[in-house]
Amino acid sequence: MQSFSSSVGHVAGLISRRTLLPGGLAEAAVQFRDGHIAACDADPTPGMMDCGDLLVLPGIVDLHGDAFERAVMPRPGVAFPYETALADVDGQLLANGITTEFHGVTYSWEGGLRGHAYALRMLDTLDAMRPHLGAQHLMHLRFELHHADGVADALAWMDAGRVHFLSFNDHLPMMRDKLGDARKLAQYADRAECDIDTFLARMNAAAANTTKLAEVTGTLARAAQQRGICMASHDEPDIATRNTFHAHGCTVTEFPLTEEVARAARAHGGHTVFGAPNVVRGGSHNGAPNAAAMVAAGLGTVLASDYYYPALLAAPFKLAERGVVPLHEAWALVAANPAEAAGLTDRGTLATGLRADAIVVDDRRPGLPRVVAAVVGGRLRHAAAQLPLIG
Repeated sequence: MQSFSSSVGHVAGLISRRTLLPGGLAEAAVQFRDGHIAACDADPTPGMMDCGDLLVLPGIVDLHGDAFERAVMPRPGVAFPYETALADVDGQLLANGITTEFHGVTYSWEGGLRGHAYALRMLDTLDAMRPHLGAQHLMHLRFELHHADGVADALAWMDAGRVHFLSFNDHLPMMRDKLGDARKLAQYADRAECDIDTFLARMNAAAANTTKLAEVTGTLARAAQQRGICMASHDEPDIATRNTFHAHGCTVTEFPLTEEVARAARAHGGHTVFGAPNVVRGGSHNGAPNAAAMVAAGLGTVLASDYYYPALLAAPFKLAERGVVPLHEAWALVAANPAEAAGLTDRGTLATGLRADAIVVDDRRPGLPRVVAAVVGGRLRHAAAQLPLIG
């Protein structure tokens, strides 16, 4: 009698005629034991999910996702409890094949959604909810360099093991350039949960910290290195900036603003992150380099969901369909490479001894891949169809 798997629980393994192993797509049986991969290319064993011709892929590792902000504050000034928001986000992640999520939590002088109370609420809620969430949720602290008063908090969070990736951000110059845009200024103030005059006062106070940027960067970078936390710099405008952050140990460049910066980052041997929405939409929404072109040139090594989780599943298939790179290379951009960039040596590929994080994808409809199942740490956490079990 044939049985089916459609509920959350331990999985013996996955067998498919199209399994992405380190050497490429192959027919394989991937066996799980105690949350890890016990064997690949193994003979089928009872209890394995038979995926037929569906794709079995390593789970996606999202190095930078901040779409959770819209779950917390779907409209300006309208906030929802973090428990409700993260439960919703967890479902979105699993449905899109994301088994490891680095939430990009911005800690800024702005206040409001990007201030101390919200950051602390996120940390506390993550700590409380992790046992109840399906994906693995980690903390990517996006520290605004003009927020000198926040250094002590960031150090304390790192000391407590609550920060898993650190990036250095400096959005103040860009925001000051937009002060003449009344609509944008109102959006900033709404996000900061204050009136425009208060927001402008906060901005001026932050600008007074310009002389402290080198000290802030050095203090946080040394602390991160001592604790083994990988670091990134964000939106680098020029090679001089790239060289400065490279000297501080930032091995990852997030969203470089020019091709020259991306080339400099690759020359340093580090990873360069571009947005998966950029790939899916066919270009950047703000004039940044075209992500697909950067991948084709060997300058883009990691894709992140940025502001839209579904793009991270779709982007590798888009790259393969357009002939930019074959699927096995495109998938490294969302699994093996971001895992390496974050210092996670236990995931990103389907290989013996690594975490049993894998997804089953139906790619029969061009341009619309669908996650049929997501396995995290050997447990079935998402199922959108019934798959037969090997008897």
